[in-house]
Amino acid sequence: MKIKTFLIIFFSSLVLFAGVNTTLGFILEIVEKDIGESQKKMHESFELAQELVFSSQWLTRFSRGYVATKDSTRLTYYSAVEGILDGKIETPAAYDLGYWDLVAGGFIPFTLNTSKAGKSIEDRFLKLNITTEEYSKLKDARIQIARSCVMEKIAMHAVNGEYDDGTGTFTRKGKPDRGMAERLIYGEEYNKINGDISLLVKEFNDLVKKRFSTEISKKEAYANSLLFINLSTAVALSGMILAALLFLTFRLAKRATYLLNSVEKISAGDLSVRTHISGEDELSQLSNSIDIMADNLRSAFIKLEEKIDLSQKALIELDNERNRSEKLLHNILPAAIADRLREGEETIAEIFPEVTVAFSDIVGFTELSANLGPHKTVQMLSEIFGELDELAEKHSVEKIKTIGDCYMVVGGVPNRDNLHCQHIANFALDAMKAVENFSRNFPVNVRMRMGIHTGTVAAGVVGKKKFSYDLWGDVVNIASRFETTSSPDRIHVSEAIKVRLADDFVFFDGGEIDLKGKGMTRSYYLLGRKEHLPQLETLA
Repeated sequence: MKIKTFLIIFFSSLVLFAGVNTTLGFILEIVEKDIGESQKKMHESFELAQELVFSSQWLTRFSRGYVATKDSTRLTYYSAVEGILDGKIETPAAYDLGYWDLVAGGFIPFTLNTSKAGKSIEDRFLKLNITTEEYSKLKDARIQIARSCVMEKIAMHAVNGEYDDGTGTFTRKGKPDRGMAERLIYGEEYNKINGDISLLVKEFNDLVKKRFSTEISKKEAYANSLLFINLSTAVALSGMILAALLFLTFRLAKRATYLLNSVEKISAGDLSVRTHISGEDELSQLSNSIDIMADNLRSAFIKLEEKIDLSQKALIELDNERNRSEKLLHNILPAAIADRLREGEETIAEIFPEVTVAFSDIVGFTELSANLGPHKTVQMLSEIFGELDELAEKHSVEKIKTIGDCYMVVGGVPNRDNLHCQHIANFALDAMKAVENFSRNFPVNVRMRMGIHTGTVAAGVVGKKKFSYDLWGDVVNIASRFETTSSPDRIHVSEAIKVRLADDFVFFDGGEIDLKGKGMTRSYYLLGRKEHLPQLETLA
């Protein structure tokens, strides 16, 4: 075959393969852009879901702040949050978790344009083209927020002596009832509603993550197949070039040999090699085509590495989301109980014959929180309860729940433990020291009291949408009453506690107290361990 004929055939094939290569590269860019758009929509869905949660949390904080202080600013902020959710007020720029902290702290001005309407959060979700199942989760969460708003508004009107006249308006006047207001917005039903909101948003995030993960995986698989075809085309192109060089070696030995060596290096993976054969003949044109092919191959490999990096980042983000979901579940339930639920166990209920229950609360918390304000109060409780959480983990006891300023722990549940009473006693002594140390560096004096009792309880998980692990039994009520009858900075315990710990701990006789439903009952105050007796005797 003549060189000219051979070259015509060769270059025709080269143009064909180069066209295929270019077309595949263009399609790859479109697919990669589509993957980026999917990742962007996934993040927008997560951010909008987060806005729904923190809006609910701020409605809670502002309503509780108004009930505690009757500060009209809290009512203004409350109405603004509700207006933004309903689309009656335009969503401000940079509206995120820290926005209302900055407004309440005076770091940014409160300049919302209440006369300009925006889009409701439902409309903003629909703009993201979420599925019917995903939208149903958000709609249920929105209904729960509406329920909590009704309770919040009733509470805020109650502190002003305004009550529903039966038509949905608060025109009936009466005596202000702060106690009723606090029971509404600190009660179990209200807390359950807030828990349901968080759970529904978590379920929404799981659905979004699952949908986008599947969608992105399919697109990545398609991109990989295109890239494989592209690389195969390039390899075929290299094979054609190699065949052409073998043919031309006999005609143009020296230049062809040099060109062949370069192609072999490219085929071996060295994409930095360039032939640079000068001239106006067919061989120089072939050299130029080889250089272009090497550039295309290098670009293809760079894009492949970039796509692999993007895929790895997406997998890391998905793994982080899964870890956050598991962390949220462990924050709601003990780890052992959460594992049992994940394994499919539907009903969890057990009797624990020997456990120890402890209650603690902040002395004078209502007056203290009114003086501090909601932000400082939440900060105080967060720091104190954070210390108590670490002590609970240190002493192998389980936190059951917090109600306002009340903190409840138990030893021997859900993992049975013969030393439950000792663990609770050590936790209580360290908790008192922790609050005392905290109070030294706090602007106002913070004092805590505690109550402890031991006995038999029933424990289990209640709820279908919002899970709660709780205890029932007379021992819980008695421990709570020992706490309410305790002196500030003291650990008030029953005689059953003293009997079990008398060998290792020091007690002070608290005399007989009248416990509701139990009559006159002997009580004691736990002072410390016996190895610290000299200091404790001085304290007593």
